[in-house]
Amino acid sequence: MRHITFVAIIALTAGVTASPVSAAGCSKRVTMYNAWWCPYCRQVRAILARNHISYTILDVATPQVKAIMLRRFGDTAVPRTVVGGVVVKGVDAEFEERIEQLCR
Repeated sequence: MRHITFVAIIALTAGVTASPVSAAGCSKRVTMYNAWWCPYCRQVRAILARNHISYTILDVATPQVKAIMLRRFGDTAVPRTVVGGVVVKGVDAEFEERIEQLCR
């Protein structure tokens, strides 16, 4: 069994507030749409942690988060990272640099 390094997975619903997972390294709010089984999501979490970026994880397996994603994005593809309202889909060689630029 693999050890999961994040503290909490929460659903974004009315009345539920999100809590940060790692130390602050970004001046903007960062939200990550995640699936526990997704290897690319693990890469995103590692990049955010390495850069000391505080973020909120939303679990796409929950009906509430699925509904939010369908309404906001039109699909439930993960990983999806939102930095200050800017959506970054997936993870690639330029992901870390893009996140750093968005956090400035």
